[in-house]
Amino acid sequence: MTPLIRNTLLGLSLSLASMLAIAAPQISLTVAAEKEIVEVDDKGQQITRRVAATDTVPGDVLFYTIRYSNTGDETARNVQLDNPVPDATAYQANSAWGEGSDILFSIDGGKTFKKASSLTYQVTGADGQSENRQASPEQYNAIRWIIEEVAPGAEGSTGFSVLVQ
Repeated sequence: MTPLIRNTLLGLSLSLASMLAIAAPQISLTVAAEKEIVEVDDKGQQITRRVAATDTVPGDVLFYTIRYSNTGDETARNVQLDNPVPDATAYQANSAWGEGSDILFSIDGGKTFKKASSLTYQVTGADGQSENRQASPEQYNAIRWIIEEVAPGAEGSTGFSVLVQ
């Protein structure tokens, strides 16, 4: 497994907020890192499919899918899935997805998360004046999905893609 994939798998964290002390939700996660390959079938047609990203080179686009399920017997509430954007990659604009989830981004290594439209940073000009600038997708270094509820037996998935640099 390449360091790029290993870092992402190790960096995935899960926190369950607002659970009742007697509740017994159990969130299980799996993470897949894939890339697309193009093959030619016996009729000369090109077929694109995704395969495990066991090796990568600059220019590859990797697709990360985080699958979750609640194997417990109580509903999990306000589930937060945090995943760093792997080192030596750049987040692909508008690629984060997750049905029924709020998606937030970080540019400070996961210390704070905000909607993309609210993600800004300060720059001090030569005149000493500070100004806020909108963060660009290439600056995102962590992603958070907040899922309001995951019922017992329910499952779902989230994901994003990056460009290997």
